[in-house]
Amino acid sequence: MALPQLYRSLTLTSYDKIRYRDEQPEGIGSASPFTMGLNAIITRSYATLVQSMTLRGEWKDHELEEHARVGRVPDASMLLNIAARAAIDRMTNLESFHWELNTKMLDTVFTGLTQLPKLTSLTIRFPSSRHPQPTFVIPGMPHLRCLKITDIDPLCYPDDIATLLAKSRKLRELKLHWSPRMRDAHEPSVSLHDYFRKLIASKQPLAVKKMSFQNLYAFHTEDFNFAFDPTTVEDVTFLSGLEGPSLVNTFVENSWPTVPPHAKLRIKSVRMDSVSKRNAEFIGNFSGLERLYFVNVTTESSDLLNSPRPGGGAVSSALTPPVSEHHLSGAPSGTTTNSPITSASPASQLNAMASMRDIYLSHITTNHGATLRHLLLPSRWPLSTGMVARLVHSCPNLEQLALATEFSSMDSLGLLIPFLRKLKALRLLIPQSSGQASNAPASSAMKSYPSVQFQNIKMVQDTFANAKTLTEVVDIDDAILTEMLSYDLADKKVYGNVKVISMGWKAWELKEFYKAPIPLALNKESPLPTNGDNTSPETTTESPVPTQGTNGVGLSTPYQPALPHKSPDPQAAHAPSWPNPPGTRPGMPPSTLGKRSRDQDDSETPRPPPACPDTLNRPEDGEGSQGWGCSYTLGDDGFVWRRRARRVGWEVLQHWEVWALDSQEI
Repeated sequence: MALPQLYRSLTLTSYDKIRYRDEQPEGIGSASPFTMGLNAIITRSYATLVQSMTLRGEWKDHELEEHARVGRVPDASMLLNIAARAAIDRMTNLESFHWELNTKMLDTVFTGLTQLPKLTSLTIRFPSSRHPQPTFVIPGMPHLRCLKITDIDPLCYPDDIATLLAKSRKLRELKLHWSPRMRDAHEPSVSLHDYFRKLIASKQPLAVKKMSFQNLYAFHTEDFNFAFDPTTVEDVTFLSGLEGPSLVNTFVENSWPTVPPHAKLRIKSVRMDSVSKRNAEFIGNFSGLERLYFVNVTTESSDLLNSPRPGGGAVSSALTPPVSEHHLSGAPSGTTTNSPITSASPASQLNAMASMRDIYLSHITTNHGATLRHLLLPSRWPLSTGMVARLVHSCPNLEQLALATEFSSMDSLGLLIPFLRKLKALRLLIPQSSGQASNAPASSAMKSYPSVQFQNIKMVQDTFANAKTLTEVVDIDDAILTEMLSYDLADKKVYGNVKVISMGWKAWELKEFYKAPIPLALNKESPLPTNGDNTSPETTTESPVPTQGTNGVGLSTPYQPALPHKSPDPQAAHAPSWPNPPGTRPGMPPSTLGKRSRDQDDSETPRPPPACPDTLNRPEDGEGSQGWGCSYTLGDDGFVWRRRARRVGWEVLQHWEVWALDSQEI
């Protein structure tokens, strides 16, 4: 009964050297696990059980240079393709095939794939060898729905995919990845027209729904717009590996993205790693976007401070130092020191980045606010309180949100979360202006505390009071942060839907709510301030909110959103700058997300904000007793509400798009 599940998805990995386990070579007494797996498919009755097959790794071709010189394919490569073809012919139920080996897939395998009646997904990795290789015209596959081709390089003898694209009329997902060599060498040796020439000539554009291009550095022609039906595209991904527009791109005609005036776009998802005025205008030319991701990880900057991936998410070992102390807020790291961008003054860099940020935010809130569900903003855009307020009020349906905010705005962020009633995942990015370079490793000098109990409250309070960046807060011991989050996120009405939260490179999964006794440090001898002690009746103007149609630079007018639904009063969403000012409650450490207040619940009747009680043993103050100095939720029975939280890693975060899609992968 286990065999169908065991062989449903088959992955065979080849290695260029013999591996050992406990001093025993793999495959001892037989051959490598890779070839033995192929043999099992060919000689046993398991082939019909396989629905997905992946061949990946490094295949060693002996004397490749000599064979290329005389115009021959190495026997090892030929025998590999023969064995793969024999396995394909027996896998009649194969739906997905992935060739991710470093050696070339030959015509014999392509021919076998065309005869599979159920094949819907195909992945091809072209070789990176410069030695002459036979090239083929890949035939069409009528049932193909997903096509991914990687490592395209005209100097490495890739096959012609024009026929494959033209005759695969059911194709709905297209992913093309080019070798970064062309951009590194400033060699635009690729023309998009060549891949889609048969589609353009026949005037039969592809009706794809998802289109992904990575490392594209090529000549563009106007007729390329006729290769795709713009009204069917729903998901667009463009990854260049650069944080900002590269100066060398000026030598390549930049005709995409553009919006035909007669076309009605239906794009639901956009993912990109570089920002430009042209791209911002593209975002503003249509509406209805549901997912928008600005990838922070590039080839020059791995953004280790915000990466929970194993290994820190590093993409390149060559780390580029920041241009200046204002680098993260103002200039892209991918530019050279001689470029006009880096030679400009820090003030002009900041103004240019702020202007670009405001253009994007204006288009996001105006055109896509009502429909947006996922939003990943760049970490180099630290948002003020007003900007976050405008974003939150304009996008009430957000389910996953990742943003960087000014350190002084952390309080207000906690106050604004109640407006996002559908929020499930919150990712707080460390702004790149926080004192460390984006590609610098996180501090290893973790603050350690002898006990998680609140006997060390004074130490924790001092730590927060002295913190100047979010990095210093995240550096606090995990146990302390987990303990604080268990109190801060215990309001079911506010955080009931939130499942995952992260700060920088640390993340927590939020579980069930429960009640616990009041901590010993909270007693009658520790009086709590009232609502008026720590709040101002007026909305803050320290971080102004831009009005509609402006870039928000230098404005001081408070933002007053027009909400289509019942929400807490935005004028009440004000809190003092974080960390807490003098006079806050000494019994508990400051909230990691700032103070929260919920002026009204889901009912129609407004409720004034309750004040903090003088003591904690007053059940009448009950649930929702969250004044400006409170970071706990008191129950009617005198117990404090808490929420179970645990530190998690990539095994959990990979299932949430605002983390998983923040990478250089298509």
